[in-house]
Amino acid sequence: MDWLTSSSLQTAPVMTSLWLAALAGITYSFSLAIYRLYFHPLAKFPGPKLAAVTSWYEFYYDIIDQGTFVWEIKRMHDLYGPIVRINPQELHILDSKFYDTIYAPASKKRDKYADWVVFLGVPTGVFATCQHDHHRIRRHALNPFFSKKAIYDIEGLIQEKIEQLCARFKDASFSESIIRLDAALMALTNDIIAHYCYGENYNCLGQDDFRVSFKDTLMTAVAAGAFVRHFPWVASIMSATPTWVVRLMSKNLAALLDWEQIIKQQVGSLIGRRKSGKEITERSIFQALLSSDLPEEEKSYARLLDEGKSLMGAGSEPTSWALTLTIFYLLENKDIMQKLREELREIPREGPLLRSLERMPYLTAVVNEGIRFDHGAVGRLPRIAHEAIHYKDWIIPAETPISSTNYWVHMDTNIFPEPDQFKPERWLKADEEGFPLQRYLVSFSKGSRQCVGLNLAHAEMYLTLAALVSRFDMELYQTTLQDVLPARDLFVPRPKADSKGVMVKVKVIGN
Repeated sequence: MDWLTSSSLQTAPVMTSLWLAALAGITYSFSLAIYRLYFHPLAKFPGPKLAAVTSWYEFYYDIIDQGTFVWEIKRMHDLYGPIVRINPQELHILDSKFYDTIYAPASKKRDKYADWVVFLGVPTGVFATCQHDHHRIRRHALNPFFSKKAIYDIEGLIQEKIEQLCARFKDASFSESIIRLDAALMALTNDIIAHYCYGENYNCLGQDDFRVSFKDTLMTAVAAGAFVRHFPWVASIMSATPTWVVRLMSKNLAALLDWEQIIKQQVGSLIGRRKSGKEITERSIFQALLSSDLPEEEKSYARLLDEGKSLMGAGSEPTSWALTLTIFYLLENKDIMQKLREELREIPREGPLLRSLERMPYLTAVVNEGIRFDHGAVGRLPRIAHEAIHYKDWIIPAETPISSTNYWVHMDTNIFPEPDQFKPERWLKADEEGFPLQRYLVSFSKGSRQCVGLNLAHAEMYLTLAALVSRFDMELYQTTLQDVLPARDLFVPRPKADSKGVMVKVKVIGN
């Protein structure tokens, strides 16, 4: 019995320590809940008590319910009003007219919320740069490449890629094969942004499947991002995990590594050529960044790698999905398609094509409606103001993360009657009545953090729609509305998980 007594005596302190640790944890959690409910600077704002106490509330909708928090936020507003505390630290405002205050111009400093952008995995890229002044330095270096003039200057590059896409469509027409439209259009935008960034051709348009693995890879990354946002330490573990282990874990993660490796090689090659003094003759964004007057730390390998991943992701998926949606709704609305084709018959045969297309009112209305349906980011984009902000009777404390949501601006029935209907005519009517409908088109966000690629996206929309609509008849194949309706918030809008994409049959007009 001596051994039993000795063992019990040794175990007692351990059990006591465990009980004390558990008690401390419970006491801390209870105290934190009381603080957040009654003493936190946001305690006075309406919203679910559970959401105010813990981020596990948001976790459920982000992870367990697979990206539905954007709709839960709307339910909160229906219950509590236009301003809601959606988690312990953050407020959300459902008021389309207040959007410009949250996403303010450069004259009013707005930081990004560090706990939010962590999911992007590109901490030194422009999009994820939190601090306002630092963002301006990085953004200033990119602005010249995405100005109206710069995009007009690369119209030839865009047209070259569109011609490659049209050649694939012709082949499909003659062989009577099916095209996965969303993959084909992402191959187009991917090849354009890759060529513009690095001066190299990815040739996604030349692959039989349009390198759909890249699209799947990007969606894997953003889907994983939601989990990383709740558990940032996961990213550090994954970064430290040997590559061969990651490849064994998941085919999609392996594809993500392959994608990153391509960008690493291109960035490394450009930096190496610069250091060796070799002349870089091709014009590209990264070549110009390396030759710019940016501080040397802004030209480091790690930072340019982050910028490369940011530009490749943001420059390919959102625009390709906007094009996919636009074509889907054109095929579902024959009258709209007919009106657009009639206008496109008036395309001038001489002079810059893009400028001519931008002057076409019905095409412009179709482009705007397609961009509205895309939403850009379907989830919220928190901003932090350095000063207190007044909203109605509320005073929002300085340094509070606040947000609105593109999706709910675009679905605002007071601004867009019948918002779920694809109606280009709403834009023509607004122009006739002098109503500033363009103010509420927020797919590219607003203010000093507005998407730098806005002009490039518009050019791709105009030129691609003009080419495909005027040259090809298309018919949806085993594709329904459920394949395009947003059902999940993966930062960008995604349809139901079992969607196989948007499939079409194509036929050359006149054949």
